[in-house]
Amino acid sequence: MDHIIAAIRAHFDIKKEPLEILLSNLTMLSVPKKTKLIQPDRSDKNIYFVEKGIARAYTIRDGKEVTSWFSKEGDLLYSTNSFHGFVPGYETETVQVLEDSLLYYMTIDQLEMLSRDYIDIANWMRYVHQKAFVEMERRLINRLYLSAEKRYEDFMVNHAKLAQRVNLGYIASFLGISHVTLCALRK
Repeated sequence: MDHIIAAIRAHFDIKKEPLEILLSNLTMLSVPKKTKLIQPDRSDKNIYFVEKGIARAYTIRDGKEVTSWFSKEGDLLYSTNSFHGFVPGYETETVQVLEDSLLYYMTIDQLEMLSRDYIDIANWMRYVHQKAFVEMERRLINRLYLSAEKRYEDFMVNHAKLAQRVNLGYIASFLGISHVTLCALRK
C-alpha cells in the first residue's frame, strides 16, 4: 500500500492511528486491464484506492466516449452517483481500468463511519474533495478560455507521465479536442 500511504501523507498530515484504522478496513482487489469496474445505471457502493494502475471515467455522448477523469497510483475512484447520492447527468458514467491494476476498496458507508469517528479521516476526505473541485474548475476554465494547443501544453505540464501510459484518443476526449488535432499538436 505504499502508493496509497504516500498519496495520503503527501497532502495531509494524518496521524498514525487513524491512518492504520483506514488501511485496516481496506480489501485488496486485482483487476485486469480493460475491466469496467463501475458501470452505468448500477450502484457501486465502494470507494477504490489505486495502488497500481490507471483508470478513467467516461460517458457516451453522440455515440462517442468522452473521458472525464483519470485515476492513477495513489488516487481514488468511485461512482459519483453512489458517493454523493443521485446526481443527474452521472447516471451514464463508466469507470474502466486501463492497465492490470491493484486496488484496495472499502464501502462508502465504512468510510463515512470512519469519518464520523476520526476527525483526521474526515479532514483528509474534505481535502480530497476540495482538490478534485479545484481541478475540475481549472479544467472548465481552461476549456472555456484556452486554445487546444494551450490545453495540451497544460496537460503535458501537469500529467506528462500519464500521457505515456494512456491511449491518445482518451487524452483527446479529456481535453475536448479531436484525435486528429491532438496528433497535429504532438508534432
